[in-house]
Formats: sequence, structure tokens, C-alpha cells
Amino acid sequence: MNSSQSGRNIGQGPGETRYDAGLNALVKSLQFVFFLLVLIILGMLVYFFTFGGYFTVKPQQSIIVLRFGKYVDTYKEGWHWFFPYPVNSFIEVPTNPQYLQVSFKAAEVPGPPEMQAMGRPLKPGQDRYLLSGDFNIVHSSWQMEYTIVDPKLYYESCLTPQNPMNNDELLKDNDGDIMGTRGPQTLLRSVLRSCVIKVCAGMPVDNLLYTGKETCRDEVQQLFAKTIADMNIGVDIRNLQLIEVSAPASTKRAFAEVTEAKQASSSMINKANSFSIKNLGEAESQTAEILADARTYQKIVVAEAKADSIYFDKIFIQYKLSPETVLAPLYNSVLSDVMSQVKDKYVFTLSGGKQELRLKINPEPPKPNLKPEKKAEQ
Repeated sequence: MNSSQSGRNIGQGPGETRYDAGLNALVKSLQFVFFLLVLIILGMLVYFFTFGGYFTVKPQQSIIVLRFGKYVDTYKEGWHWFFPYPVNSFIEVPTNPQYLQVSFKAAEVPGPPEMQAMGRPLKPGQDRYLLSGDFNIVHSSWQMEYTIVDPKLYYESCLTPQNPMNNDELLKDNDGDIMGTRGPQTLLRSVLRSCVIKVCAGMPVDNLLYTGKETCRDEVQQLFAKTIADMNIGVDIRNLQLIEVSAPASTKRAFAEVTEAKQASSSMINKANSFSIKNLGEAESQTAEILADARTYQKIVVAEAKADSIYFDKIFIQYKLSPETVLAPLYNSVLSDVMSQVKDKYVFTLSGGKQELRLKINPEPPKPNLKPEKKAEQ
């Protein structure tokens, strides 16, 4: 035996070669890999038949179960188990109140606030705005609140994304430019825009900006809710808010002047009404007082006239019976009353014991006292 043959047989058993040892090592490795794959497959089967198809419905959420793409059922609470994907797929649909906004406002003007306040001409296709019934331009922004009341109908009829929890998917052209969005949110926004445009086109600008905001909001909400209900897409409109409504920035000053003039006019009218009410109240009060005094005076005069009439009738009866007896006391009474009014009376005793009464009927006026004037002149 030569040296090369002795080297090949070192460490080898009888009838074995070094190729047999490598083959044995390969077999052992493949056996280990096979055993590992069996364990992985067993684990996957255990997961598949236990946790793979298990799900729990979260609050304010519904889960739609599809089996090979076909609808099975909608679950709104509790925990459930189905064969997992690819046999069954589970679609989560939110049922909590959701909010979307729609804006009819112009794009922001770059630059300082003073330039933004001045505004700029509106650009069709870039700026959003509304036309009122009297052909005026206004801007507004709205917010809707809605809930999904029928997840199956919502998922099947609104081009909903594969995951309804996400926003609407973007649409791009062949060049990769964004063309817009597609989905239930886009649909709801489009319907709301249509309703707002229709209602605002039938109202004058004064109603939209000042006096009829609530009326406009109510009409848009009624029309929007009815349109969505007629579409039967499993959505219920809960509330609609008119967040803001304003005139274009370049015309705000003119609208403000009109508003100020209306406020000044209203203030003057209110003052005039207050003055009128005050004067009418005073006049009515004075009228009532004068009428009350006149009625009182009337009663007094009538009462005195009645008393004099009764007294005259009694005297007249006595006069018919004895004229001289009645006239003498009357004469003395009248004379006494007249004499009591005279201040200066003089009684003179004449010869023969007769007395004579003299009256100072027209006395001379007293002379003015000139002493204080003389002192003043000095």
C-alpha cells in the first residue's frame, strides 16, 4: 500500500469513504430542516385553527365577514371565530360619528395680512365661491356629522376602500399626477356642495350674510339629509353646521359700510320710537289728569248748582207765602256780605241822632317810597 491510499483510509471505517461521511452529514441536516418545517407547519395549523380567525368587535365599530369575496354577515359586538384568510376576510367599518368639511373659500393670498385683507380678483377654477339669488358672491364653510348605520350597504355602494378606516384613495393619471379622490367621503362632499349651491342660489345676499343664516343652514340640512336617504347608501346625516359665511375680501369694507348704515338707522329709529313712546305716555298722563280735574270740577259745580236750586226752591215757596218776610232777611244778608268785603268804612253821627255810613269805594293808590332809590343814586 502506498502513502496516498493510506491517507484516504485514515479515520474511515471498514467499507466507508469520505463521500459517504459527507452524504451522512447532508442527510442529518435535511432531517433537521424537515423536522423544523414540520414544527412550523404544525404551529401555523394551530394558529390557523385557533387565533388566526379570531376577532373581537371594538366599540363604535362593525366587522363585515367575506368568504371567498362573498358577503357572510355583519357583526357589531362580541368575539367570533372564522377560518382566516384566504378563506375568510374581515372588513372593519367605523360606526362612530364622523366629520367632514366643505369649503367655498378663496385660496389664501401670499403676503402680509394687510394684502390678504385687501383681497384680489377671484380666479375661476382656483377659488371657490357661491352665487346668491341676487347674483352676489359669498364664501362659506360647512361641517357635516354623519354615521354609518348599515355597514354592508355602505361598503358595497360607496366605492369604499379595501380598508374603510382609511381616507378615500387618490386617483392619478398615466403621468402620476393626482386627479382627485374616489370613495364615500368624496361622494358625501360632492352631494353637500350640490345642496349648498342649490339653496344659496335661491336666497338674497342679505339673508346669507345677516338675517337668514339659520334658515339657510336648516334648508341645506333638510335637502342634504333627504338626498342621502334617497341614495340609500347606509349613511345617516346627524347634523350640519354653517361654520362661516362672509363676503369676498375685496368687498368686505363695502358690506361693512352697509351694515354700519343699517345699524345707525336702526339706532335712530329706536331712539325715535322711545321718544314717541315717552311723549305719548306723558301726554296720556296729562290728558288723564286734566280729565280727572274736569270731572271733579264738574261734580263740584253740579253739586253747588243743585244745592242752590234746592235753596232757591225753598225760598221761592216762602216768598209766595210772605214776600216781605223773605226779602228783608235776604236784603240784610246780601248787604252784610257786601259790607264785609269793604275795607274802609266810616260811620258819621248827624244832627238829630241819625247816623250815616260812608264807604271809601275808590281809594287813592299809595305813593311809592323813593328813599331807597335816593340812597342808590348817592
